[in-house]
Amino acid sequence: MDKLRNIVSVSWTDHLVFGKDDGRLNTVDALNRRMKKWQTELGAGILHWRCSRDRINGRFYSGKGYRHFFQAKKTTTDLDDFKVVPHLAHKLGLEVYLYVSLFDEGWPLAPKRIREKSYHNKMHGQHVSWQSDFSKTHSDDVVVDRTLKHRQWGVMCLGNPEVRKHFIRRYRRLLESGDFDGLFVCLRSQSKPADFADQYGFNEPIRQEYLNSHGKDIWIEDFDLKLWRNLLGDYLTVFLTELRHAIRDLDMMIAVGVPRGSILGPPLGNTTLQWPKWVREGIIDHLIIDQNSSKCPSMWHELWPMHRGYGYLENYLNGDGMMTLEEDLSRTYGPILDGNPAKLYIARQWQNRSDAQEKDLLKHLSVQGLVFSSFRFDNPGPIRRNDWSV
Repeated sequence: MDKLRNIVSVSWTDHLVFGKDDGRLNTVDALNRRMKKWQTELGAGILHWRCSRDRINGRFYSGKGYRHFFQAKKTTTDLDDFKVVPHLAHKLGLEVYLYVSLFDEGWPLAPKRIREKSYHNKMHGQHVSWQSDFSKTHSDDVVVDRTLKHRQWGVMCLGNPEVRKHFIRRYRRLLESGDFDGLFVCLRSQSKPADFADQYGFNEPIRQEYLNSHGKDIWIEDFDLKLWRNLLGDYLTVFLTELRHAIRDLDMMIAVGVPRGSILGPPLGNTTLQWPKWVREGIIDHLIIDQNSSKCPSMWHELWPMHRGYGYLENYLNGDGMMTLEEDLSRTYGPILDGNPAKLYIARQWQNRSDAQEKDLLKHLSVQGLVFSSFRFDNPGPIRRNDWSV
């Protein structure tokens, strides 16, 4: 494997709560040793360092008799990861991108009778939850269905300029707290999946824009689904464009992580992914494809396994409407990335390691590198023993 082509994705909270020995990453020495391993054995040139929830204003919730696993098991550490990690990484010649999640604002705790049959994951996410203060105080901006009665908690409507401004202010504040080289905006969501793919996206700003542009009221009239899906995608592009301008003075690279294909897909919906425009217009610098929202990348828990939804134009969970990865690289991504400065990476956190497959993927001229999970690499024991429940 070529040296320093790849990315290592680090969810520090998972390491602190579920990791063992150096795999907990709870000391400077442990961090330094593992970073060297990521370089030499995973070919890492970039780290995506995930922002923990304790840096975002929010609240943990627990059912009676339960305690949130993050509060119950996280061992106190004096490390300021935003200071220590970039310092250590830069000494080794690694770049560090701050990893943030756009569609992951959390949810209120459901009643026990609902949690008995509907939960995030049974191992440690059934009777606990977390929700950002912003999501709680701006519930009208959580994406809503056509009846205006049901919301997909954790997913905010980007059609509202104030929502976009809030995320941009948050990301800039976080970036200024550490010596980061870039920002990785992950479009995965841990939110409860939609019952059907076109369920959410009927907030007032979307309604008003569609009415102004196409003369139809999406709350009460028949309308063109494709135009509506594209409108939702337009606002994602607007957000990324505004983000690019807002942090331009910080001289930061922007990476975006998406599922493979042309829509957001499970668990979010058929919102159009305008990644070709992001690439061609220089809105982003890195595009990471093949992400999966339905399985934890560290521990491979199935998330919301009883809720999968239907009606997706492309569904990476069962392959409906999808090309193979090889076909997509040759026929879709390659032609668009060719000649553009943006770099393409392939997420491998949800795949068993295979030297042969990884070498074949890296042979594609459009592929800059692969993305691996630090937790799975650093903690083979807990993964083998399946002992991460709390």
